[in-house]
Amino acid sequence: MDLSIAFVVGALAFSAVTPETQAVGDTIRFTDDEGRRIVLATPPTRIISLVPAASEILYELGAGDRIVARSRFDNYPPAILALPSVGDAVRPAAELVLAHSPDMVLMVGGADNRRAVEEFTRLGIAAVVIRINTFDDLERNIQRLGRLTAREETGSRLWERLQGELAAVGDLTEGLTRPSIYYDVAYPPAFTIGAQSYLDSLMSLAGGRNVFGDVNAPSPQVSLEAIAVREPQILIRPLSRSSGYRPPDPAGRPGWSALPAVRNGDIRTVDADLLHRLGPRIGQAARALALAIHPELAERPEDDE
Repeated sequence: MDLSIAFVVGALAFSAVTPETQAVGDTIRFTDDEGRRIVLATPPTRIISLVPAASEILYELGAGDRIVARSRFDNYPPAILALPSVGDAVRPAAELVLAHSPDMVLMVGGADNRRAVEEFTRLGIAAVVIRINTFDDLERNIQRLGRLTAREETGSRLWERLQGELAAVGDLTEGLTRPSIYYDVAYPPAFTIGAQSYLDSLMSLAGGRNVFGDVNAPSPQVSLEAIAVREPQILIRPLSRSSGYRPPDPAGRPGWSALPAVRNGDIRTVDADLLHRLGPRIGQAARALALAIHPELAERPEDDE
C-alpha cells in the first residue's frame, strides 16, 4: 500500500483515551490519545507537526509560528510549505526530527510509530499522539492545542464556527434521496470507510449512505464480493495532490465493472487533501462531498442554501 494511504488508514485505526490538560504555573500536564502522561516544563514553542490536520489547526489558532518543521504530506495553508520537511508522518526519521531541536512532536499512533514515540520520549522530547477519527476528536484536538498555545478562546470560537458550517451542509441535504456510496480509500487491496470514521458521518451529512457503515471499524479492508453484495450506486474516489497517489481506475479493475456505480459511470472524484484532513476545513470538506454526491446542489440559487 502507498505510504500516504497507509498514513490515512493508520491514523483512522488506533484507539485512544480522553485527554485532560492541567496547567500549574508554566508546567503543563495532560494525557495524550494513547494514554501517555505528558509533562511540559513550559508551553511548547518549537513544534514539529507530523499530522497535517493538527498543523492546520495550529495555523487557524494563530500559532503557526510555533511550527518549525512538517511532514511531507503537509500542504495547507500554503505558508507551511516554506517550512522544512522531515519526511514521512509514519516511521519518521529521528535524525531529521532532532535536527530542528523540537520541544514537542505531534504524531499519529499505532504500531508503525511506536518506536519513534519511545525514542523521542527517551531523548526528552514530548511525543504527543493524537487521534483523528471522529468529530469528537476534532473538538478535543482544537481544545487541547488551544490550551497548549494559550489560545483557548480562539479554539472555542473555531469549534463553534465549524459546528455551524457542518449544520449548514446538513440543512442543504435534508430531504434529498440518499444514494448508497462506496468510498474508495485504497486499492489494491481494497480499503474503505466504516462506522468508526468521521468520513462515515460526513457521508451522512452530505446526503449519502455509506454501504460499509454497518462495519464497526474506521477503515476496513474489504473484498470485491462484499462490495458487490451492497450494490453501491456511487463510487467516491479521493485523489491526493500532496502524495501523488492514484489508485487504478475502478473501471479497469478485474471484476469491478459488475458494480452498479462502475457499470453506470457514477464515479465521483474528490480532493483527498481536503476530505482526509479532520481540521478547520471540515465544513468545506462536507460541502465538497455533498456536491460530489448531489451535483444538482450547485445549481441552487444561493438564497435557497
